[in-house]
Amino acid sequence: MEIGARLQEAREAKQLSLEEVQERTKIQKRYLQAIEKNDFSILPGKFYTRAFIREYASAVGLDPEQVMEEHKSELPSTEEEQSITYSRVQRTKNEGYSSTRMNSGGFSKTFPTIVTVALIVGGLFVAWFFIMQIAEPDSGTTGNQSEDQVEGSFGSSDEESSSGNGQSEEEGGDSASDGSDNEAAQEETEEESQMEISLAETGSGGFPEHTYEISGAKDRELKIEFEGETYLEVESPKDGEAIADPRIYSSADEAIIEDISDQEEVYVLTGSVPGLKVYINDEEIEFPTDNLTQKLLIKFEE
Repeated sequence: MEIGARLQEAREAKQLSLEEVQERTKIQKRYLQAIEKNDFSILPGKFYTRAFIREYASAVGLDPEQVMEEHKSELPSTEEEQSITYSRVQRTKNEGYSSTRMNSGGFSKTFPTIVTVALIVGGLFVAWFFIMQIAEPDSGTTGNQSEDQVEGSFGSSDEESSSGNGQSEEEGGDSASDGSDNEAAQEETEEESQMEISLAETGSGGFPEHTYEISGAKDRELKIEFEGETYLEVESPKDGEAIADPRIYSSADEAIIEDISDQEEVYVLTGSVPGLKVYINDEEIEFPTDNLTQKLLIKFEE
């Protein structure tokens, strides 16, 4: 019996429909049908084929590892594909590191020249300042002012200064009071809108599902950035509606940015964790295990 027929037989023995298996595994129905027919050509890559079969087997009560071992001759090899995925990600990191080192080296070479030019300009400015001081004619007319004029002038200045200081203190007090009120209001707003993220459950197995609970996020934005090749599904578990087009993405694809303020839960499935990053309101939602394929169930609480 082929692996597809074996999985179908186990499903029917448990009286499960394909829709129910889809709900349990979060794998699209058309992929489940392809697996039952042993038609792996429409599945999104060799590694995803093995991951989907493991998940299917677990959902219908079979031991995934035993099924994979007994039918290994029917399954595509994944070693080459995993190597390509990780090599691409590592190469991207190395290129970024090399670029940083080149930029740092270029600055080190030009720094002495910058310092020399700055010293020359500074020296010229000092010389110009002293020349202007020597050339400026000595003005002695201010010394002819009478003491009464000087005292009167200083007295007037002191009174104006005193009056001005009193007014400034009053204005300063009002400004300080307004500033304190604004800071208090801002702190209160920040406290009300502070978002808290907690990992409620860590999944296990070959295709683990992890549950995150997020509170304090009234307005919610989902952002997914791509750093390599990966299969991605994003949907609303409540109605099964796709939030992002389920397909293979690459680093050439633009980031997915969606307003999910009306969603109570969001489900994210990826076939290659190194190929993407997931954010809620610019806070990264991390994949907590080392598995290449993982799933996230993100729940929002008011």
